[in-house]
Amino acid sequence: MELEVLKERFFEIVAPSIPNEWDVEEALGPLASDEAEYVDDIFSQIPAIWPVSHSLCFAYLHAAGPALCCLDTDELSLWVHSLLDRYETGGLRAAQHFMENVEQQFACYRRGEGGLRLVDVRGRLQPYVNGLAGRELTLITADMPSTDGESLFLPGEIGVFSEQDSNFLLYKLMASFQWACLDGGTFEAPAHLPLKKKQAHPLDCFFSEFDSPANARCLFHFFETARILQYLREELPGLMRQAAPLLDQLMQDEADSSSLLSRLQDGLLHNHWLDEGTSVVDDTARQLVATVVESAKDNSGSLDAVRELMPLVDVHENFENTKPLVFQGKLRLQEMRNLGLRAKMDKELRMMQSAHLPPVLQQTPKEQQPANGGQQQGQDAAMIIDIETALEQLPPFMHSQMNLESALPEEKNSQTTEPGQSATTENTVNANEGSGGQVFAKEGQGGRGGEPEHFEPIVYDEWDFRRKGFRKNWCVVREKEVTPVKNTFMEKTLTQYRGHIRRLRHQFERLQTSERFVRRQREGSDIDFDAVVESMSDMQAGRHGSDRLFIRLAREQRDIAVYFLVDMSNSTAGWVGQSIKEALVLICEAMEVLNDRYGIYGFSGMRRLRCEVFPVKRMDERYSQTVRERISAIGPREYTRMAPAIRHMTSLFSTVEAKVRLLIVLSDGKPEDYDDYKGDYAIEDTRHALLEAKAQGIHPFCITIDRQAHEYMDHMYGEVNYIFIDKIKQLPARMSEIYRSLTS
Repeated sequence: MELEVLKERFFEIVAPSIPNEWDVEEALGPLASDEAEYVDDIFSQIPAIWPVSHSLCFAYLHAAGPALCCLDTDELSLWVHSLLDRYETGGLRAAQHFMENVEQQFACYRRGEGGLRLVDVRGRLQPYVNGLAGRELTLITADMPSTDGESLFLPGEIGVFSEQDSNFLLYKLMASFQWACLDGGTFEAPAHLPLKKKQAHPLDCFFSEFDSPANARCLFHFFETARILQYLREELPGLMRQAAPLLDQLMQDEADSSSLLSRLQDGLLHNHWLDEGTSVVDDTARQLVATVVESAKDNSGSLDAVRELMPLVDVHENFENTKPLVFQGKLRLQEMRNLGLRAKMDKELRMMQSAHLPPVLQQTPKEQQPANGGQQQGQDAAMIIDIETALEQLPPFMHSQMNLESALPEEKNSQTTEPGQSATTENTVNANEGSGGQVFAKEGQGGRGGEPEHFEPIVYDEWDFRRKGFRKNWCVVREKEVTPVKNTFMEKTLTQYRGHIRRLRHQFERLQTSERFVRRQREGSDIDFDAVVESMSDMQAGRHGSDRLFIRLAREQRDIAVYFLVDMSNSTAGWVGQSIKEALVLICEAMEVLNDRYGIYGFSGMRRLRCEVFPVKRMDERYSQTVRERISAIGPREYTRMAPAIRHMTSLFSTVEAKVRLLIVLSDGKPEDYDDYKGDYAIEDTRHALLEAKAQGIHPFCITIDRQAHEYMDHMYGEVNYIFIDKIKQLPARMSEIYRSLTS
């Protein structure tokens, strides 16, 4: 195909973007001589790549032609899917590396051959590790296996074996070995060892007793490896039977027989020891390994073995030049020490808080001190000073991890701002603060900044329908507190809808228990005449008549949990937002007579890194005056990126046990954001988020007041999972009826 024709087609696909023409010509040059059918397949993937990265798209056009030499045309979309995953996890350089060797990086993987990445097996490996430990040990990518007591560090990719199953088994062995080091006491302090350095791990203090601490450390790690392997054979015999063939293949082909540690590793894995009498050091080490393995309770045997073997080691040996076994990794003793210090400091700080100790800097004048309290205050102050001294001795990076401000009383509360928030906004928030933490504002007007964050940010995937896959860890969701507003909105609403609220409460009282007649029972409060006639007919016909001749009235208690997800985008300004708040007031007032659990969250935000949800009423929170004032504070904010909020509600539902779990969304329009999140892309992402909720047993329902809702709501929610209200003033009255019909 001619280059000009390719350029014209390319510009049509990426419109309204106008890329540099030189870059386009350079990228399309290799395709000018290809057949038209291949070019069509290559161009079909541009809409999925261009919105993610222009540079990646140009690199793809360079590599797509050669890639089709290794791939079938129907595999091209899968290759692009993997390419985008590599870009989003490792950046452009990782994506370019992935495209350089299609056979090794993709085709072999499709056939179940070649290396395996941690990101691909994390979903299977993380639950396994958590089950072993009985708590969460986060899997983190690193150069080699290790642990710091809170996380397991594993290589980002393993290609030791040609089959993926074997590489996954090696991942499993690495994780199990690091867990066993924690559970089996590898990092325990040696008994009766004086602590010479306050900031050093006790094992490092033990190694420092020898002329070569590095060699002592490597020998200890070797003996502990022998002990932990035996520990795993006892604790996880099935895993070790599976891993036995792998261990036979692991030992280095390039093993250096001149290195003592290398010979010991070979002997441990393959039982290849030097003939007895050849070397005193090897003979002693072999006997020590047998002793350590027999007593696999703790690390004391390994410590004794190091004490006995180190005097025999050649002073010219350097064990650090010998690579550790691939599953063995390295010891993170200092990180373990820091973890222990942090736990100790946290415990002491909690003791201080529970004792209500006074601050050091605020000494009570001597004439104001009670006669019997001076000695106690002096002890308290000395205790604080001792702890502060200990805190100063911690490594610098640990100070940021400890909430020291919460331990000591503050002279005044300080306001913090988000990244990018101006000082003007902060000052405005401070100026609006009134007594009791309330903000006095105009009716219907809520605070728009300075709300404290309630939880750490949570990251969710986003569905990209163009490549039929997720953008991993794409949207950042933050829960932000809604500052209560004290105004006349609540009073006016309760007065205006007083009669309607009374009727709703009466209707909802009748929903507290559902009653139904259960027929054909062996006992009951009335006779089931249909069953009697049928039984008599059977007896006349010579058959055995049934004894289930009664009707019983069954009362069933409701077990319903519901989240109301409220659109707080800037398009809800005016009567729309006013009616949504009135509807929430009516439903809350009516639901107080029910036992249904319910929560209310708002959502808004701008771009994928600032998706915000606002807890108005949490599921376990009582409907109080504070909740009423939060409803008053609901107001228009920014854009309508709905899918992250839906995924967050699905996550919250995971901790809620109920027969019926209902998610009711109140929105006035299409999902849309400031960036390219709009149109079919936004609708498909929202639809997929709703399908994810349904897969978790949640029933979504949408109440929409968009006049064009019929154009996309059927596809997004399903034909019977939404209702269209064209008159906004009807929303408060209709919403209660809708809830009653959904839960009856």
